[in-house]
Amino acid sequence: MPTVPPSAVTDAWNELNIEDDEKLAIHVAQFRAEQPVLAGFLQAAEEAIADRDDRGLVFFYGLWAWLAFKKCGGATHEVTEERIEAAWEENEEEMQELAAVDQRRWLHRARSLTSQYRQMALLGAMTESIMDPGLTDRPRSDDLSGIILLHVKTAIDALDGD
Repeated sequence: MPTVPPSAVTDAWNELNIEDDEKLAIHVAQFRAEQPVLAGFLQAAEEAIADRDDRGLVFFYGLWAWLAFKKCGGATHEVTEERIEAAWEENEEEMQELAAVDQRRWLHRARSLTSQYRQMALLGAMTESIMDPGLTDRPRSDDLSGIILLHVKTAIDALDGD
């Protein structure tokens, strides 16, 4: 799978954020049909979020990742449970690694973990969107942001490959 270019990330974002509920419903239905296991994983993550106002974010970001991959010829394989579990475990290990690093070295370690990451344009755009919800709001740095990012990166990693 090639790297998802910034143009595909932006095109997918713009396509999902137009005010056309029918078109969004078509994307959701196509995503569920093509990636039922991944859609189920994201839906289960949604159900674990206690605050109803924040529900929908994990699934939306997963949908965005899938559409960005599709726009550049990716996501041609059906994501399996095993692929999701492997990505989840790897991402949890990276989180534990970062948690164990001295705060002064955290950014350096984070950069070294992502220096060879192929889907940085996609992950970076999603991280920015999650952490900075708008110009009038304060940037997020709560546990929910971390939960969303862990699930989103797992979805990206599961879609990447082949």
